[in-house]
Amino acid sequence: MDRLQALQLFARVIERGTISAAGRSLGLSKTAASKRLQDLEAELNVRLLNRTTRHVSATEAGQSLYNRVIPMIRDMETVLEQISESSDKPSGTLRILARRSFGMLHIMPALPSFRALYPDVSVDLRLTETVDIAPSHGVDIAIRLGRPDEKSLEAERLTSDRRLLCASPDYFARCPPPKNMGDLDRHDCLTYGQDTEPAVWVFEEENSRREARVTGAIRSNSGEVLRQAALDGLGLAVLPEWMVAWDVAGGRLQTCLTECRVYPAGYSAEIFAVYLRDILRPMKVNAFIGHLQKHLAMHVG
Repeated sequence: MDRLQALQLFARVIERGTISAAGRSLGLSKTAASKRLQDLEAELNVRLLNRTTRHVSATEAGQSLYNRVIPMIRDMETVLEQISESSDKPSGTLRILARRSFGMLHIMPALPSFRALYPDVSVDLRLTETVDIAPSHGVDIAIRLGRPDEKSLEAERLTSDRRLLCASPDYFARCPPPKNMGDLDRHDCLTYGQDTEPAVWVFEEENSRREARVTGAIRSNSGEVLRQAALDGLGLAVLPEWMVAWDVAGGRLQTCLTECRVYPAGYSAEIFAVYLRDILRPMKVNAFIGHLQKHLAMHVG
């Protein structure tokens, strides 16, 4: 048995949740993948996985193995990929972890042209609603809100931090656009945040900064939900320009109070592509970030 390949398969099972999905990612049938995992457990004389008909999870020993051994395997995979890349031809698997809204609106639309330019690069894209994400073993690029502080990470800006106060034409026909912060009391505000966070919008103009507590019938930790609610005429929302630029250009959403910088309290940062600091940064990382920046420049501005 090739122990390295078996450990790679084991890692994929932990990350993907099923033996069949892990096997497919390595070109193995479910039967072959199951046999390889059983052989690994027999060789180590320990059960690594709890198996049910629908789900597979790590045992305590399996989680310990994953935490201690898999990072070294990922480092080795990265080095081998870097060495195997030709000087002008990115290749290998690019593993991306991204905020869901940004991933659906911009990463997915950019993938066809990226794959056309770089056919030797395959993409493993994972989406999350988690705000504080970072690259790690098994993730080449994290697309996230805000620049991280860790010295082990590099970051490249993808978007501006501009937010737009907007609603649908139908909503503004029922409730005229606010002319100042005081008018927000009569609006149904669509708010973003976690359960314990107050619904506060911040308005900055020249040297002044003011906060407004807002209320409304809909609150969500998903920008996609709030965008759709705004499009459906359910209220007034503060959304990133990168999320609604197409809607505003197409007249589906209208903006107001544009002379102010406005943002939900705690969510004013730009979007960054974050990757591990590495002298031998893979060409696939450079190629994708550059391609995504060009895509955003064309479609968001």
